Amino acid sequence: MLLGIDVGGTFTDAVVIVDGQVMASAKLPTTHHELLSGIVTAIDKVLINIDVKQIKRVALSTTIVTNALVEGKTDKAALLLMPGPGLNLTGLTPGQPFFLSGYTDHRGREQAAPVKEEVAVLCREIKGVQVAAVAGKFAIRNPAQEQVVAGWIREYLEPRQITLGAQVSGSLNFLRRANSAYYNSAVWRIFTKFAAAIEAALAERRITAPVYILKADGGTLSLAAAKLRPVEAIFTGPAASVLGIMALANPEEPAVSLDIGGTTTDIALWQNGAPLFAPGGASVNGYPTAVRSFWLRSVGIGGDSYVRRENGSLTVGPMRCGPAVANGGTEPTLTDALRVAGLIEYGNLELAKKAMVRVAAGDQTAEDAAWETLRSATGTVCQAIRDMLTEQAARPVYKVEDIVYGEIFKPELVLGVGGAAMGLAPLVAERLELPWQVPPGHMVANAVGAASARPTTEITLRADTAQGFYTVPQLGIKQPIDKRRFTLQEAWAAAQTHLAERADAGGMEEGTYESERLYEEEFNVIRGFNTIGKIMTCTLQLKPGVLMPVDAWRRENAE
Repeated sequence: MLLGIDVGGTFTDAVVIVDGQVMASAKLPTTHHELLSGIVTAIDKVLINIDVKQIKRVALSTTIVTNALVEGKTDKAALLLMPGPGLNLTGLTPGQPFFLSGYTDHRGREQAAPVKEEVAVLCREIKGVQVAAVAGKFAIRNPAQEQVVAGWIREYLEPRQITLGAQVSGSLNFLRRANSAYYNSAVWRIFTKFAAAIEAALAERRITAPVYILKADGGTLSLAAAKLRPVEAIFTGPAASVLGIMALANPEEPAVSLDIGGTTTDIALWQNGAPLFAPGGASVNGYPTAVRSFWLRSVGIGGDSYVRRENGSLTVGPMRCGPAVANGGTEPTLTDALRVAGLIEYGNLELAKKAMVRVAAGDQTAEDAAWETLRSATGTVCQAIRDMLTEQAARPVYKVEDIVYGEIFKPELVLGVGGAAMGLAPLVAERLELPWQVPPGHMVANAVGAASARPTTEITLRADTAQGFYTVPQLGIKQPIDKRRFTLQEAWAAAQTHLAERADAGGMEEGTYESERLYEEEFNVIRGFNTIGKIMTCTLQLKPGVLMPVDAWRRENAE
């Protein structure tokens, strides 16, 4: 038995899944002023007549981290950087960074040692700061300097949390790692407090199952691991919808998916049965990070999008002024238009007509205004889809096989989930001249996605046989190897071992999930016309996805 909860911008959903079937569900307004209250209420609704001892897993998709970042309610983190010579990061990082001496080169060799007195002076200047982040330019090739500086910070500043750049990502891109480390520390206190409240709420209900937090790449982290890496919990709402679609529909053909919520529509592209990922990683407030995430685009069109006339022109969204008039609200919305057009059956029809009359122009009827509203909304969504397709086609190609065998992405299906999906998704599909599908359970697809998401984690191993060591930056490992005998096959075997270690430390059973190779590289080190060694890079992860398809809908308690 799986319990899944999704906290969206408008609604909080919860589901209980047994053997691939939704046994109970609930949909309640999100309580932004007290997020935990809405979560607990949703949990209580789905647990009616449920034996909590049978719950084997709890998974949560939460906006707590995203909201804190967007609203600027994070802690001020001290960001200490070792960029080495020739790199100017001014204005490229959130907050004001402090630059330290010391750096390693691209092979992980120390070229200048960090200076302890610099760190001591800095810690005296920022006394009282509770969280910090440290990042070195090539720390993924040798994390030792980050570890040394972190030790000095603990000695002089005694912060509650320190994040190292090499721990949040094993990939090259110093700026993304530095920003990720900063945000990880900045949201640490808020997430830790939230996690403690969740644990207490579940304990009160005698739920002892392990708790997982959804990540931006569609995988899950144990709550204990998420406390150390809370930055991975950004953008979990859109990720939950992608996982929900995977569980409920699992498209095989190239597809466009729409998660049509109360405030926004989140768009994703699918190819070969999987969603496309964002190149490089997610961006937060315009700053690039190393957080792996789906490639998504949000537009301000949702069921509760405010409809009004501005300078004579009809405007839909992006703002929201509460629920639809048909559902007790005060301002006309897209839902009112859908109700008047006969595309949905919930809500008071007479109230919806009165709402549409308020935005009608000239001799328009309520029905005319409703269809004008729908044309405007679908136009906005379709334009965002076309922009994504154009961007996808314009992406640079780096591999010969992509040049030879690459194909232009052409969607063949529109998939819709979310509260307004049944009304809006067919209109978008019609405008794109594509077939459409809205699967059963679409109203709480995000909670289904959270409940069924697999646990995931990844590691990067880089071996330099010329120097005789390999590193695993996420684990802070630098391990000696046999210079003459270490091969790429041995590198993959070592990576598998360390992935298992990280999975075990995160409360995952690595052997029960499929691992996949994300990246492989091997090239010779030449000196004096002779090959003196090899440099190998392996990136391995537990594959994101769903634990099982959810293809039946036995009982629904949604409100």
